[in-house]
Amino acid sequence: MNLHIEFLQEKDILGVKEVAEWFEEFNPENIKAFLSEKQNIAFVAKLDGKVIGLIYGYSLACMDNIAPQFFIYSVDIHSEYQDKGYGSYFIEYVLNWARENGFSESFVFTNKDNPRACRAYEKAGMTHSKSDCERMYVVEYTGG
Repeated sequence: MNLHIEFLQEKDILGVKEVAEWFEEFNPENIKAFLSEKQNIAFVAKLDGKVIGLIYGYSLACMDNIAPQFFIYSVDIHSEYQDKGYGSYFIEYVLNWARENGFSESFVFTNKDNPRACRAYEKAGMTHSKSDCERMYVVEYTGG
């Protein structure tokens, strides 16, 4: 597989620009601000030099554990490259990175009605909770 994965950093101006071009809702200043915080983590996947994927999330300190958890907030693979194994490979790479960098666990939320995401996480070695009782509750604030 000719997929190249890079840890995205604030100083990586070209990487920030490529992500901003691919994700129209992201602007370069917000990406740089995100990357300037040490608990924020982002990776890009490139195929033949072109960004085809982004995974980003957060290092979460825990009161009951010395090692942090890695909360994967978003996994995105460009639609042209889905169902070709790139997503699973990318996720697996990031999970290995987290393990090698001392995280106690990694987790991600997805909708059980999203079979493509579920398959990718399972192929990468993740397991889902056995309970259908878990829910994520959200409140949105305006002006944020």
